[in-house]
Amino acid sequence: MLAFPPDWTFLGQIVLFLVLWAVLRRVLFEPNLDLLANREHNSAGALQEATQIKADAEVKGQEYRTQLAEARSGAMQEVDAVYREAQQQSQELIEQAREESSQTLAQLRQSLESEIADARRDLEQRIPDFSNQIAARLLGRSLT
Repeated sequence: MLAFPPDWTFLGQIVLFLVLWAVLRRVLFEPNLDLLANREHNSAGALQEATQIKADAEVKGQEYRTQLAEARSGAMQEVDAVYREAQQQSQELIEQAREESSQTLAQLRQSLESEIADARRDLEQRIPDFSNQIAARLLGRSLT
């Protein structure tokens, strides 16, 4: 039991406890606390670096999306230009084909008219022969 005032062993235990505390603090507690502080500092630095890398990645991603949008816009403009050029060329080809067909049609009409005129002249020249043949068949005898 404890007696009041405590005897010298109690004071010895307090002194031994303080000495043990001082030794343990120097040997065990302070190095561990320093190690934990160092780890926390390194972790905080790594987190800051990760945050910075993430921000840089987002900036690069935004730049990429911007460049991609610009490239798509440029490509669409080029496609539109090619499309307009193709339409213009098709209109020119259609107009050229119309002109050629109208020229060909005019030539065909002219050639047909000349053939018709030649056929009329030939038939007009052969009218007397045809009329003689028709009369000969109707009469049943030759008209010479």
